[in-house]
Amino acid sequence: MGCTEWVELNQKNKPQSNAIATGVFTLLATGMYHAATLYDPGYRNEEWAYSRSDTAVLVTLMLFHIAAIVGSLAGWILIERYAKKQINFVTMSFVIVGCTVSIAVPHSLIAVAFARSLMGVAHGLAYLLVLVHGGEIVIKELRGVIMAAVNFCVISGALIGGIVNPVDLESLTAHQFLGIIGLTYMLLAFFLNLMLCYESPVFLLQRNHDAEALRSMLKLRNESTESWEIRNEMTEFKTMLSEDATTSRSIFMDGNLRPLALVALGKVASVLSFNYAVNTVKANVIDEVLDSSATTTTTDIRLSIVILMSIRMVVGMGAMFAVDVLGRRALQLVSICSTGLVLVAMGIVYLVTDSITPDIGMALFVACEVGASLGLTFIPDVLCSEAFNTKKKALSIAVVQVLEQILHLIVFGVVYWWDFAVYDRYGVTLLVAGLPMLGIGYVLYRKLPETSKMSIRQARIEFYKREGIVFGGSKNSVEVLYD
Repeated sequence: MGCTEWVELNQKNKPQSNAIATGVFTLLATGMYHAATLYDPGYRNEEWAYSRSDTAVLVTLMLFHIAAIVGSLAGWILIERYAKKQINFVTMSFVIVGCTVSIAVPHSLIAVAFARSLMGVAHGLAYLLVLVHGGEIVIKELRGVIMAAVNFCVISGALIGGIVNPVDLESLTAHQFLGIIGLTYMLLAFFLNLMLCYESPVFLLQRNHDAEALRSMLKLRNESTESWEIRNEMTEFKTMLSEDATTSRSIFMDGNLRPLALVALGKVASVLSFNYAVNTVKANVIDEVLDSSATTTTTDIRLSIVILMSIRMVVGMGAMFAVDVLGRRALQLVSICSTGLVLVAMGIVYLVTDSITPDIGMALFVACEVGASLGLTFIPDVLCSEAFNTKKKALSIAVVQVLEQILHLIVFGVVYWWDFAVYDRYGVTLLVAGLPMLGIGYVLYRKLPETSKMSIRQARIEFYKREGIVFGGSKNSVEVLYD
């Protein structure tokens, strides 16, 4: 497919990305609050943390992830009972209240904790909703790029949060500024949800609303009449649902354990490459090059964060548009292995010698960030949208999300007290992150199928197969091979 054809295809299918735009704007808003546990913004020096114990500040920051776990589990319950538009309004209400509290009471520890909790619940809800909804409505030629854009928006939010949090705006605190941006996003999200959020045909077919499902399909495919392609898609949806009707709801039965384990491993690798500990090491080394002490940058933009996140944004955007062309498997394996190798090598160097210059360290970490941007963080989301039985999808994705939040909690809780002043601590951090990534890369190399340009039914079948899975390109699957 040439560039012109791709653009035309994307424009014709714009209703599909519009249908998940509310969730995307929600994740842009919540991602800004996630930044506090990805980078050190110097919260100990902010007014809400004055005269508070380190434990109180730590718990306040961790509440985002605890609440995100609650939001994911709540989303699993809601998503099978209510329409997406209704859940979006609930999610937006959490964000609106959280942003309002951030603006009105930015100096109170309790208010900050309350706001972060609300944003965490919204994050868990929105993430689950977008992955389930998007996987069911997006055509196979665009599913990779559109679902990869979900994580891209979280990264975008983290970039804004990472830049704004350390800045002294005099008339506004960081929380007030983030709250204003968040309310702006919600204003746009409200109208998009009201006018452009079309329900998934799969959801409607599950409830025997066939006529309504066809109308939704026509809107999503931007067609006025039922074409041959739409008729085939609807038939495949019905076949998929009839296959799933014979299975249980347990996520550990009917072959679901295999895709659950593979997607979970991808998410573990994502967190290992992009967490508070690893990011702090990278930022500190770059700060040394920039002659900017990490302890004196609480009133200025921390350029190391801007550099790291900008690389992740720019390279990630290119990889995002390539995921349907080059495939999920190749990008993820290259990303995991390159990142893991650099982290392990740097970890060994920091443990063995103290003589490595910050310039070399910065160059290697920039290379590491380029590798990590190729798909390590966003491909697990793409796979979440297409790997699971429809009966088990919501809970399976929720479990993967809960695992991600627990890992962030563990990393942040353990290293928050650390003084990253010695190279030995750098070495331990990088080795603990890099070695498991290499093991995960090997497992995915052996077991992960290639699902680009497959319908969700075909992709799901590839994940359930024990033998004969696709490792490159794409082909039509013949039958479901449950364990």
